[in-house]
Amino acid sequence: MEKMTATQLKALTFIRTTMDSTGSAPTLREICQFMGYSAVGSAQDLISALRRKGFLEEPSKQAARSNVPTVAARDLFYDDTRAEEDRFTISLPCLGSVPAGNLIEAVEDRVGTLRMSTSMLPKPTPARETLFALKAKGESMIGAGILDGDWLVVASQQTAPVHSIVVARFEGDATVKRLMKDKARGWYLKPENPEFKPIYAEDRAFEVIGRVIGLQRGMI
Repeated sequence: MEKMTATQLKALTFIRTTMDSTGSAPTLREICQFMGYSAVGSAQDLISALRRKGFLEEPSKQAARSNVPTVAARDLFYDDTRAEEDRFTISLPCLGSVPAGNLIEAVEDRVGTLRMSTSMLPKPTPARETLFALKAKGESMIGAGILDGDWLVVASQQTAPVHSIVVARFEGDATVKRLMKDKARGWYLKPENPEFKPIYAEDRAFEVIGRVIGLQRGMI
């Protein structure tokens, strides 16, 4: 393969990171905007050069999102932190146990790495650096299919839509529950097991620290 110029590398990196985060390649106009070009033709010339050098696939038909890196091009971006990953898998840091039952002290020390298929995550997938894994503990979320010992994939965020399953923290403690809102009492955390009681923010303030976007059962 021919060497890339700095401009070509910048464009190829943008294409790769866009595919990682959204599941699809950027359009010519998106590439044009990222590169700061005023004319789409400049982006077309750049894409043509990358295809000629073997860094982008030759599309079988004309499409808006056909700017896909070749296997050889994807290999260029692998480093030591992603040596065990490929385009079908993702490795996430495991940060310990979070109770899905009675509250216990949250454990935030890294305890290992979870590797899973990217097909198990929603699209668009949040940026990898915002994702981590936590082990569920207890039975309060069995109605949502979360069992004791399951590994939960969590996107770090401080807000989430109503009905989302979230990781919430109480003064150093943490739990996994469904985020809900009641007209009379406001925000609360709902367990998916009738043996457990909901937790209302008016009784005990809590903060959302992440949204559960995936689950993996079994050994890591």
